[in-house]
Amino acid sequence: MPTRPLSQASPKLLAIQKDLQQLASMAGYLNSAIDMPQLRLSFTLYGRVLVADAGEGLAITPRLQAWADRVAVRLREDSSSAVLPPQIQISAPQPLPNGEGHYVIATLTFNSKVTEQGYQRVRNAILAAYQAAVNLREKKIWGDEEA
Repeated sequence: MPTRPLSQASPKLLAIQKDLQQLASMAGYLNSAIDMPQLRLSFTLYGRVLVADAGEGLAITPRLQAWADRVAVRLREDSSSAVLPPQIQISAPQPLPNGEGHYVIATLTFNSKVTEQGYQRVRNAILAAYQAAVNLREKKIWGDEEA
């Protein structure tokens, strides 16, 4: 079996990188680097909520913080702590460019490392987090309905 130079990523690792970049594009982005034999990942996820005015935006800020905290805990639990604890920032309400409302954003940044053999659990955790962000943005599903 031919060996490849340490600086060259395997086709499987490159495919994993592309797959995770596609997941991240749902509601954020991914910066990554090949550090053989692993892939270093730095994700940014946006949970965005549209509101009628700045007052409503301020009123939902605690709920948005709670949503971000739940997403962070699920990321850690679902990845068996392979995802490092996310940093969370909640924006002040910002007016939409057209002036017809405001938005508030929870920004989660988190890091992980994966290898060819150990990426599936991290992938599933990240997919669930980005799906939660899409559900919040498009359907205003907060994920606390069962509470």
